[in-house]
Amino acid sequence: MKYVVTSAPIVASPLAGMNEWVKQAVRHSNGSLWNNGTFVLRDVRGRPGVVSNHSRGLAVDLSYRWQAQKNVGRKDGRKISLAFIVKCLENADALGIQLVIDYALQRSWKCDRATWQPLPSVEQGDWWHVEINPTVANDPILAKAGWVTVFGVSPTGAPQLT
Repeated sequence: MKYVVTSAPIVASPLAGMNEWVKQAVRHSNGSLWNNGTFVLRDVRGRPGVVSNHSRGLAVDLSYRWQAQKNVGRKDGRKISLAFIVKCLENADALGIQLVIDYALQRSWKCDRATWQPLPSVEQGDWWHVEINPTVANDPILAKAGWVTVFGVSPTGAPQLT
């Protein structure tokens, strides 16, 4: 699959397919991930004049940080979310995944190379940056269908923490 995110236009508001994609990712992650940010008009941090792919509506930051006071995440969030991300990348085409940045290990996975590479230029963090293709990001039915194909019907209610 070819990486196409940077050729997509800047948008004026969140994209419906991306909203659905994020909702499904959070639901299927067994409580290990929460939405730490999607659409926002801005440049890449530390790179003035370089448009962030969040401005295109194609990027989300999914945190595995445990915050008991806010009832988000879980203590073993990194471990659980890593297994989840691996399964997602094994099914990147079905889920429309173009790029994943793993801030904890300062590395990135990209669809046109389908492997991890070091990314020492980014700061360390406790979240995954995920970019999806514009076709999926613009179509909530297609976004949900990818998750159903890979993980089955979306769980309902609160995540089951094991």
